[in-house]
Amino acid sequence: MDKALAVKVEQKEMVITMDDIKKYIAPKATDKELFMFMGISKSYGLNPFKREIHFVKYGDNPASIIVGYEQYLKRADRTGKLDGWSCWIEDSGKPTEKAVIEIRRKDQANPIKWEVFRKEFDKNQSTWKSMPTFMLKKVAIAQGFRLAFPDELGGMPYIPEEMPADKGGSVKSEDLSKEAIDITPEETTLEAEQKTENEAEIIDGLKKTISGMMKGFTKESKVEFFNYVIESEPTVDKLQKFIDRYDEYKDAFMKMKVA
Repeated sequence: MDKALAVKVEQKEMVITMDDIKKYIAPKATDKELFMFMGISKSYGLNPFKREIHFVKYGDNPASIIVGYEQYLKRADRTGKLDGWSCWIEDSGKPTEKAVIEIRRKDQANPIKWEVFRKEFDKNQSTWKSMPTFMLKKVAIAQGFRLAFPDELGGMPYIPEEMPADKGGSVKSEDLSKEAIDITPEETTLEAEQKTENEAEIIDGLKKTISGMMKGFTKESKVEFFNYVIESEPTVDKLQKFIDRYDEYKDAFMKMKVA
Protein backbone atom coordinates (compact mmCIF):
# COMPACT_ATOMS: atom_id res chain seq x y z
CA MET A 1 0.00 0.00 0.00
CA ASP A 2 1.39 3.37 -0.92
CA LYS A 3 1.61 6.26 1.50
CA ALA A 4 -0.77 8.67 -0.21
CA LEU A 5 -4.52 9.16 -0.23
CA ALA A 6 -6.41 10.85 -3.08
CA VAL A 7 -9.39 12.91 -1.90
CA LYS A 8 -11.70 15.55 -3.34
CA VAL A 9 -11.21 19.12 -2.15
CA GLU A 10 -13.55 21.67 -3.73
CA GLN A 11 -14.20 19.32 -6.69
CA LYS A 12 -10.48 18.90 -7.31
CA GLU A 13 -8.44 15.83 -6.52
CA MET A 14 -5.74 16.33 -3.92
CA VAL A 15 -3.20 13.76 -2.83
CA ILE A 16 -2.75 13.57 0.94
CA THR A 17 0.47 12.09 2.25
CA MET A 18 1.31 10.49 5.57
CA ASP A 19 3.19 13.67 6.43
CA ASP A 20 -0.04 15.66 5.94
CA ILE A 21 -1.91 13.31 8.28
CA LYS A 22 0.89 13.55 10.82
CA LYS A 23 0.88 17.34 10.69
CA TYR A 24 -2.84 18.09 10.62
CA ILE A 25 -4.67 15.05 11.99
CA ALA A 26 -2.53 12.79 14.14
CA PRO A 27 0.66 14.47 15.43
CA LYS A 28 1.11 11.83 18.17
CA ALA A 29 0.64 8.84 15.87
CA THR A 30 3.30 6.20 15.43
CA ASP A 31 4.30 5.12 11.93
CA LYS A 32 2.25 1.95 12.35
CA GLU A 33 -0.81 3.91 13.47
CA LEU A 34 -0.43 6.31 10.55
CA PHE A 35 -0.20 3.40 8.15
CA MET A 36 -3.37 1.86 9.57
CA PHE A 37 -5.23 5.19 9.48
CA MET A 38 -4.24 5.81 5.87
CA GLY A 39 -5.15 2.26 4.90
CA ILE A 40 -8.63 2.40 6.44
CA SER A 41 -9.29 5.86 5.01
CA LYS A 42 -8.36 4.69 1.53
CA SER A 43 -10.20 1.36 1.76
CA TYR A 44 -13.51 2.96 2.68
CA GLY A 45 -13.13 6.23 0.79
CA LEU A 46 -13.22 8.27 4.00
CA ASN A 47 -11.75 11.75 3.82
CA PRO A 48 -10.06 12.72 7.12
CA PHE A 49 -9.99 16.38 6.12
CA LYS A 50 -13.78 16.40 5.78
CA ARG A 51 -14.02 14.82 9.23
CA GLU A 52 -15.40 11.55 7.88
CA ILE A 53 -12.89 9.53 9.89
CA HIS A 54 -11.15 10.43 13.15
CA PHE A 55 -7.91 9.55 14.90
CA VAL A 56 -8.09 9.34 18.72
CA LYS A 57 -5.05 8.92 20.94
CA TYR A 58 -4.68 9.61 24.65
CA GLY A 59 -1.10 9.97 25.81
CA ASP A 60 0.97 6.93 24.92
CA ASN A 61 -2.02 4.59 24.78
CA PRO A 62 -2.74 2.76 21.51
CA ALA A 63 -4.72 4.89 19.08
CA SER A 64 -8.32 4.35 18.03
CA ILE A 65 -9.93 5.13 14.69
CA ILE A 66 -13.61 6.09 14.79
CA VAL A 67 -16.37 7.39 12.53
CA GLY A 68 -19.77 8.96 13.11
CA TYR A 69 -22.80 6.69 12.75
CA GLU A 70 -23.95 8.79 9.78
CA GLN A 71 -21.16 7.25 7.67
CA TYR A 72 -22.87 3.86 7.93
CA LEU A 73 -26.17 5.26 6.71
CA LYS A 74 -24.56 7.14 3.82
CA ARG A 75 -22.55 4.20 2.58
CA ALA A 76 -25.42 1.73 2.87
CA ASP A 77 -27.61 4.09 0.86
CA ARG A 78 -24.94 4.46 -1.83
CA THR A 79 -25.00 0.72 -2.50
CA GLY A 80 -28.46 1.06 -4.02
CA LYS A 81 -29.47 -2.09 -2.14
CA LEU A 82 -30.98 -0.49 0.96
CA ASP A 83 -34.77 -0.83 1.03
CA GLY A 84 -35.45 0.96 4.32
CA TRP A 85 -34.72 0.43 8.00
CA SER A 86 -36.23 1.09 11.41
CA CYS A 87 -34.91 1.12 14.96
CA TRP A 88 -36.81 1.07 18.26
CA ILE A 89 -36.40 0.50 22.00
CA GLU A 90 -37.83 -2.45 23.90
CA ASP A 91 -38.14 -2.98 27.69
CA SER A 92 -37.38 0.68 28.42
CA GLY A 93 -36.21 1.22 32.00
CA LYS A 94 -35.79 -2.50 32.65
CA PRO A 95 -32.55 -4.47 33.07
CA THR A 96 -33.28 -6.05 29.68
CA GLU A 97 -33.65 -2.69 27.89
CA LYS A 98 -32.43 -2.98 24.31
CA ALA A 99 -32.45 -1.32 20.91
CA VAL A 100 -33.68 -3.37 17.98
CA ILE A 101 -32.91 -2.52 14.37
CA GLU A 102 -34.50 -4.02 11.27
CA ILE A 103 -32.82 -3.46 7.92
CA ARG A 104 -34.31 -4.40 4.57
CA ARG A 105 -32.28 -5.06 1.44
CA LYS A 106 -33.70 -5.03 -2.06
CA ASP A 107 -31.82 -8.20 -2.95
CA GLN A 108 -32.93 -10.24 0.08
CA ALA A 109 -36.39 -11.58 0.88
CA ASN A 110 -36.12 -11.40 4.66
CA PRO A 111 -35.09 -8.37 6.73
CA ILE A 112 -32.01 -8.43 8.94
CA LYS A 113 -32.68 -7.89 12.65
CA TRP A 114 -30.16 -7.03 15.35
CA GLU A 115 -30.52 -6.09 19.00
CA VAL A 116 -28.20 -4.29 21.41
CA PHE A 117 -28.63 -4.40 25.19
CA ARG A 118 -28.08 -1.19 27.10
CA LYS A 119 -26.25 -2.91 29.97
CA GLU A 120 -23.49 -3.95 27.54
CA PHE A 121 -22.63 -0.39 26.48
CA ASP A 122 -23.93 2.09 29.08
CA LYS A 123 -20.92 2.76 31.32
CA ASN A 124 -22.69 5.60 33.12
CA GLN A 125 -20.81 8.26 31.16
CA SER A 126 -22.31 11.73 30.83
CA THR A 127 -23.27 11.13 27.21
CA TRP A 128 -25.29 8.07 28.16
CA LYS A 129 -26.92 9.87 31.09
CA SER A 130 -28.17 12.73 28.91
CA MET A 131 -29.62 10.72 25.99
CA PRO A 132 -29.47 6.96 26.67
CA THR A 133 -32.14 6.01 24.13
CA PHE A 134 -30.45 7.77 21.23
CA MET A 135 -27.01 6.47 22.25
CA LEU A 136 -28.34 2.92 22.30
CA LYS A 137 -30.01 3.31 18.90
CA LYS A 138 -26.77 4.58 17.36
CA VAL A 139 -24.92 1.49 18.54
CA ALA A 140 -27.64 -0.68 17.02
CA ILE A 141 -27.40 1.25 13.75
CA ALA A 142 -23.63 0.77 13.43
CA GLN A 143 -23.68 -2.91 14.37
CA GLY A 144 -26.80 -3.68 12.39
CA PHE A 145 -25.52 -2.09 9.19
CA ARG A 146 -22.16 -3.86 9.47
CA LEU A 147 -24.12 -7.10 9.68
CA ALA A 148 -26.51 -6.25 6.86
CA PHE A 149 -23.79 -4.98 4.48
CA PRO A 150 -20.72 -7.07 5.31
CA ASP A 151 -19.03 -6.55 1.92
CA GLU A 152 -19.38 -2.77 2.01
CA LEU A 153 -19.26 -2.00 5.75
CA GLY A 154 -17.63 -4.98 7.41
CA GLY A 155 -14.44 -3.75 9.07
CA MET A 156 -15.53 -0.10 9.14
CA PRO A 157 -14.24 1.75 12.22
CA TYR A 158 -16.50 1.73 15.26
CA ILE A 159 -18.53 4.76 16.28
CA PRO A 160 -17.67 6.55 19.56
CA GLU A 161 -20.87 5.23 21.19
CA GLU A 162 -19.40 1.73 20.93
CA MET A 163 -16.06 2.69 22.47
CA PRO A 164 -14.91 3.15 26.08
CA ALA A 165 -14.15 6.68 27.22
CA ASP A 166 -10.37 6.33 26.76
CA LYS A 167 -10.83 5.09 23.19
CA GLY A 168 -12.97 7.92 21.86
CA GLY A 169 -16.21 7.12 23.66
CA SER A 170 -16.23 10.37 25.59
CA VAL A 171 -17.86 12.18 22.65
CA LYS A 172 -21.00 11.67 20.59
CA SER A 173 -21.08 11.13 16.84
CA GLU A 174 -22.79 14.51 16.50
CA ASP A 175 -19.92 16.22 18.33
CA LEU A 176 -17.34 15.11 15.79
CA SER A 177 -16.42 18.27 13.90
CA LYS A 178 -18.01 18.56 10.46
CA GLU A 179 -15.74 21.37 9.30
CA ALA A 180 -13.17 20.42 6.69
CA ILE A 181 -9.54 21.14 7.47
CA ASP A 182 -7.83 23.41 4.98
CA ILE A 183 -4.56 21.84 3.91
CA THR A 184 -4.04 23.98 0.83
CA PRO A 185 -0.35 24.92 0.97
CA GLU A 186 0.17 28.61 1.61
CA GLU A 187 2.22 30.48 -0.95
CA THR A 188 5.56 31.67 0.20
CA THR A 189 6.32 35.36 -0.24
CA LEU A 190 8.68 34.51 -3.09
CA GLU A 191 6.06 32.34 -4.82
CA ALA A 192 3.43 35.06 -4.45
CA GLU A 193 5.78 37.70 -5.87
CA GLN A 194 6.72 35.43 -8.78
CA LYS A 195 3.05 34.76 -9.51
CA THR A 196 2.30 38.49 -9.51
CA GLU A 197 5.22 39.19 -11.84
CA ASN A 198 4.13 36.48 -14.26
CA GLU A 199 0.55 37.78 -14.36
CA ALA A 200 1.80 41.33 -14.93
CA GLU A 201 3.87 40.16 -17.91
CA ILE A 202 0.87 38.34 -19.39
CA ILE A 203 -1.38 41.36 -18.89
CA ASP A 204 1.15 43.65 -20.61
CA GLY A 205 1.36 41.26 -23.54
CA LEU A 206 -2.42 41.07 -23.91
CA LYS A 207 -2.71 44.86 -23.77
CA LYS A 208 -0.20 45.16 -26.62
CA THR A 209 -2.15 42.63 -28.64
CA ILE A 210 -5.38 44.58 -28.12
CA SER A 211 -3.67 47.88 -29.00
CA GLY A 212 -2.43 46.35 -32.26
CA MET A 213 -5.97 45.20 -33.10
CA MET A 214 -7.36 48.77 -32.78
CA LYS A 215 -6.38 49.87 -36.27
CA GLY A 216 -7.97 53.15 -37.31
CA PHE A 217 -8.51 54.32 -33.74
CA THR A 218 -6.92 57.52 -32.50
CA LYS A 219 -4.92 57.38 -29.28
CA GLU A 220 -7.82 58.93 -27.38
CA SER A 221 -10.34 56.53 -28.95
CA LYS A 222 -8.18 53.54 -28.04
CA VAL A 223 -8.22 54.61 -24.40
CA GLU A 224 -11.96 55.22 -24.51
CA PHE A 225 -12.67 51.89 -26.22
CA PHE A 226 -10.45 50.02 -23.76
CA ASN A 227 -12.14 51.62 -20.73
CA TYR A 228 -15.56 50.96 -22.28
CA VAL A 229 -14.88 47.22 -22.45
CA ILE A 230 -12.79 46.63 -19.33
CA GLU A 231 -14.47 49.18 -17.05
CA SER A 232 -12.31 48.24 -14.05
CA GLU A 233 -8.90 46.77 -13.17
CA PRO A 234 -7.74 44.58 -16.08
CA THR A 235 -7.17 40.89 -15.45
CA VAL A 236 -5.89 38.11 -17.66
CA ASP A 237 -9.42 36.70 -18.08
CA LYS A 238 -10.95 40.08 -18.94
CA LEU A 239 -8.28 40.88 -21.50
CA GLN A 240 -8.49 37.46 -23.12
CA LYS A 241 -12.27 37.85 -23.36
CA PHE A 242 -11.69 41.28 -24.96
CA ILE A 243 -9.55 39.65 -27.64
CA ASP A 244 -11.93 36.74 -28.24
CA ARG A 245 -14.98 39.01 -28.63
CA TYR A 246 -13.21 42.01 -30.15
CA ASP A 247 -15.55 42.45 -33.16
CA GLU A 248 -18.62 42.22 -30.96
CA TYR A 249 -17.27 44.82 -28.54
CA LYS A 250 -16.17 47.09 -31.40
CA ASP A 251 -19.64 47.09 -32.97
CA ALA A 252 -21.26 47.88 -29.63
CA PHE A 253 -18.76 50.68 -28.98
CA MET A 254 -19.31 52.24 -32.39
CA LYS A 255 -23.09 52.14 -31.99
CA MET A 256 -22.72 53.78 -28.60
CA LYS A 257 -20.57 56.55 -30.12
CA VAL A 258 -23.09 57.21 -32.91
CA ALA A 259 -25.95 57.34 -30.45
